[in-house]
Amino acid sequence: MTAALRDDGAGAAGRRVAMLVGNGVRGDSRVQKVARSMADRGWEIVLFGRSATGRTERFVIGRASVLLLPVPRVVSGYDRARVRRPLPDPAVRAAYREARALLARWDAWDSGGRGDALRAASRGWLARHPAADALAAVLGSGPLAGPLRHAGTAVAGLVGRGGGWRALNPWLRDLELAFSPAVSAFRPDLIHAHDFHMVGIGARLARRLSTPARTVRWVYDAHEYLAGVEVPRRGDPRGRLRRRMLLGVEAEHIRRADAVVTVSEAIAERLRRDHALPVLPRVVLNAPWRPPAAANAAGEARPSVRAVVGLPDEVPLLLYSGGLAPRRGLATVVRGLAALPGVHLALVARDDDPDLAGLLDLAEHEGVRGRIHPAPYVAPERVVDYFESATIGLVPILHRPNHELSLITKYFEYLHAHLPVVTSDVRHMAETTRRLGVGEVFRAGDPEDFAAAVRRVLTHLERYRRRYSDRVTDPAARYRWEPQADALHALYRRLLCAAEPAAAG
Repeated sequence: MTAALRDDGAGAAGRRVAMLVGNGVRGDSRVQKVARSMADRGWEIVLFGRSATGRTERFVIGRASVLLLPVPRVVSGYDRARVRRPLPDPAVRAAYREARALLARWDAWDSGGRGDALRAASRGWLARHPAADALAAVLGSGPLAGPLRHAGTAVAGLVGRGGGWRALNPWLRDLELAFSPAVSAFRPDLIHAHDFHMVGIGARLARRLSTPARTVRWVYDAHEYLAGVEVPRRGDPRGRLRRRMLLGVEAEHIRRADAVVTVSEAIAERLRRDHALPVLPRVVLNAPWRPPAAANAAGEARPSVRAVVGLPDEVPLLLYSGGLAPRRGLATVVRGLAALPGVHLALVARDDDPDLAGLLDLAEHEGVRGRIHPAPYVAPERVVDYFESATIGLVPILHRPNHELSLITKYFEYLHAHLPVVTSDVRHMAETTRRLGVGEVFRAGDPEDFAAAVRRVLTHLERYRRRYSDRVTDPAARYRWEPQADALHALYRRLLCAAEPAAAG
């Protein structure tokens, strides 16, 4: 039995953990690693995610169960329908009426405030009296109704608590409606809410599911520094409302969490400062997980990105993995490739990434399309093997507040694949690259400086590779997943031990 499994009986066996994430799980390596590792340590894990197919989907990740739930647009769909026509279909209105009554009850339960209680009572009355609700719908129609509704929503967002997320983000309401029955039926002892989409849903579910005899604990896992992601442009009122709403939902609930974890020390410090947290959030790095050697010895061929794109070993192959949005800086790489004859680029990304076509058009314009090779993702536990055949790993991201604060997942993956790294000068990754001596740094957004950095690495390739040759000083050794998982396991145990007196009555 591996060390990871020896602790099964120490607080984990039979204890249920519901993990919540607002995506489809398959593309999220962090939630997959956390679910798998906690299940390996004896916790009964169900990872609840969002289905993109409209159907419930079930699969497993190691010992963890995954349940992807369809999210009907009960609230957001009704709001959209009212934009298109004054009186949506009666069935749509009926579903909306019932949903708003339920949400109002949850709001009142969550806050205990008189305003929420009155709103819950009025919504409940309308739900029990469809004729009155239909009359309200008619009275709310007409040529002025749409602009008035939009103005009312904006005002509600400006004055509402939590940044007005209840009014401004009907999608969050749809998520809560879809997830709550399934999570409640699971009866978790602990809820692990991944990322800001789930912070409010996790908090509210934990409160509703707790009883005087049984406290449901919950953990907020801040995957990024939200205040550094949502930065609207000047003269963008919708962007400012969105920023206020997203920061508001986090601010309203984060202090209620039994524990907060995040991905870097810098983000942990900012979360404590911004929200006056009594305890510094626990850092759980996005280090890659690799299965034990025995698990890899089943005769399955090791994946190779070089083989996938069909290049011989002697051809220099740059590697980028991840999303292709403009802030990721791939335009810098494509333009810089024109000054790197004979050098190829593998783009490991989703084949339906909305920005892929634009990048390939840019490559055509720059005359480098023949040297750029889209490549598919592989399972998280196979990523390091997949990357090892590349020559250099790239992190070309542009300057954004959130980008300065942590080492992103692909950076750790490059280290474990023993790749020299070429990164833009975003603060934390640039400092780490220079300190470890594993690569070169270029000015973000500067194609010429990018090309110069790549040339420096290619010229002294063996020097950078030697940084990984000593097992004692291997930079990857300090960024392993197992210590991260052990720390999270210990946190779960501490939280549920704290809940024991309540559970004992």
